[in-house]
Amino acid sequence: MTSERAKGKAAANARALRITDQFRKNRGIVYDFRCEGDRLTVCITPRSNEDDEGDWRAEAWSGPANVNVVREWGISPAEAVRAVGDSWTLHHAEHSLPAFDWAGVEKALGAVRAI
Repeated sequence: MTSERAKGKAAANARALRITDQFRKNRGIVYDFRCEGDRLTVCITPRSNEDDEGDWRAEAWSGPANVNVVREWGISPAEAVRAVGDSWTLHHAEHSLPAFDWAGVEKALGAVRAI
């Protein structure tokens, strides 16, 4: 019974949202997530010039090609990521974006002190 429980837990963990990679790119940091076979990439960068819409920009996309990139601004990295999550959730059906647990994304980014 314990073996079956361990297998079930391992299978659930394999499907759970998790950061699989993080690296610096230009002035920002990129975080790759996996969840149930879907890939999500989130890039967080600070303002680069006075014309930017906010202090921090978050971008998110899913899949190997940078198609359907969702970009939002915020006064903090957390606010920018939250805005991307809200926009992604609002528009995911019309742009055929996979559904993600954005509260989980925020929690994972908080755990690595990204936001």
